[in-house]
Amino acid sequence: MRTLLLDNTYLPVKIIAWEKAMILFLTGRAEVIEEYANLKIRSPQRSFQLPKILRLFNRNRTKMEVKFNRNNVFYRDNYTCQYCHERFAQKDLTLDHVIPRSKGGASSWENVVTCCSLCNHKKGNKLPEEFAYRLLKKPTRPRWSAHLVIKPGEDDPQEWDRWLQVG
Repeated sequence: MRTLLLDNTYLPVKIIAWEKAMILFLTGRAEVIEEYANLKIRSPQRSFQLPKILRLFNRNRTKMEVKFNRNNVFYRDNYTCQYCHERFAQKDLTLDHVIPRSKGGASSWENVVTCCSLCNHKKGNKLPEEFAYRLLKKPTRPRWSAHLVIKPGEDDPQEWDRWLQVG
């Protein structure tokens, strides 16, 4: 079982294992917002319902950042090649360094874009001004969004949906 973890302002932070959720609750760092109805954990002295949703007492959303990775770049760019502007399935996409690494370009939000294989091959290690296509939009670091940080599973509770609409 998994638990949706909210910050102190009720914004989603991440999904955690029930064991971690129980530690946060039992050490007084979080409160249970909602429990699984028929799932309990028992010790010789006590019994607890497993938490479905947990809220931290001392965590602010302002410190959260979106992790730079392949899936999040694809999501930011809406699974669209930033050169030919066509939308693709994730399996047909690559990442491109706008300023190639061979010319000093960094692997960062501001220099990596979603690209189809054909455009990536055509561009090669050219600088933007040397390539015939123009970027659909300038690459930037995305703002935090629950959809970029939290990836719910098929078996996760339907009650999480209202919390994950934030973003």
